[in-house]
Amino acid sequence: MSKLPSLLSNSRGTAAIEFALASVFLFAIIMVALDFGFYAQQNMRLGYAIEQGAVLAYDRQTGADTSMIRTYVAAAAGTNTQPTVTVGCNGTGACGDGKCSCINADGTGFTVVANCNAACAGSSAVSGNYMKIQATVPYNSVIVPDKWLGGTNITSAVVVRLQ
Repeated sequence: MSKLPSLLSNSRGTAAIEFALASVFLFAIIMVALDFGFYAQQNMRLGYAIEQGAVLAYDRQTGADTSMIRTYVAAAAGTNTQPTVTVGCNGTGACGDGKCSCINADGTGFTVVANCNAACAGSSAVSGNYMKIQATVPYNSVIVPDKWLGGTNITSAVVVRLQ
């Protein structure tokens, strides 16, 4: 019993205990930052792959062979999980059918028109053959709730005019 007061007044090892307590919080903050970083990295990789797919589609002026673009985007994404890539033209989904369309003013869809290179109603755009490339890849967060990262899927899309 006589050693207890001397043990309580001894300050050796205090720094180690303080470091152990502080390192738990530091480790948690680092894990959250890494989770956000991994999400941002996958989002940028998917966006880069979509952009490269759009460049490929424009360079080749291809509307009929969409499997090549899907394969290229999936390979260029460089994500842990294979992305789901969809390619559609003029809002109808069929590419290479010779139809032309105008992009709606809000950018969410297409209006099929009879003539290519005609002025679109309600905007200064010109009708043409448009291709939409969209890719989705699942993301599983480690610590951060999925709702903070915008859900469990990362989606990126681009529209390119082929002619």
